[in-house]
Amino acid sequence: MYSRGILIAAAWLLVGCGENSNTPLAGDIASIAVEANATTFYATQNVQMTAVASYTNGVPDSNVTEFIDWSESNSSIATVDVSGLVAGASDGGDVEITGSYNQFFDTAVIHVHALTSVTLSIENNETNLSQEQTLQLQALGTFDDNTTLDVTESMTWILGNAGESNATLEQNGTLYTGDANGTLDINVTRYDVNASLTVTVMP
Repeated sequence: MYSRGILIAAAWLLVGCGENSNTPLAGDIASIAVEANATTFYATQNVQMTAVASYTNGVPDSNVTEFIDWSESNSSIATVDVSGLVAGASDGGDVEITGSYNQFFDTAVIHVHALTSVTLSIENNETNLSQEQTLQLQALGTFDDNTTLDVTESMTWILGNAGESNATLEQNGTLYTGDANGTLDINVTRYDVNASLTVTVMP
């Protein structure tokens, strides 16, 4: 009687690991298909990959993105993280993003437009500033297809010549002149693409 109870419990456990399980079982999968939410994007943007598993025995398809191992064919064009988020890199071109789970895998091709140049502008086109001012700077990026996009929040912002003043430059391009007296150098960089702007702060 005790052995029979063990067998029944084991049978229910096996059923629980079937189509109602949230974990994909390699033995139940027929194939995996991966897809990007955009097939073309600009290097300062991101693309999300998803993976859908098709199963045997009439089990409904399931999103298995979180279980997938992701890889890219060329990290100088784009990289993909463990969640399937693809980020552009320095070079433009086609990159293959592969998702795999055990012996199952699929590949999607994405085209990345490289960032080629950046220009800076400042609110109201002011370059002669006074102390205690707060102004917004903007970075416009040009890509290899001649498209121009606002890349202000995609760049690394660097403030030079601040000395011991309390002038600050935030990573969204917001400049606070504080008690600076003289010139401030504003620089942005990404993928070895750089731009600079010099402003003068007077008391």
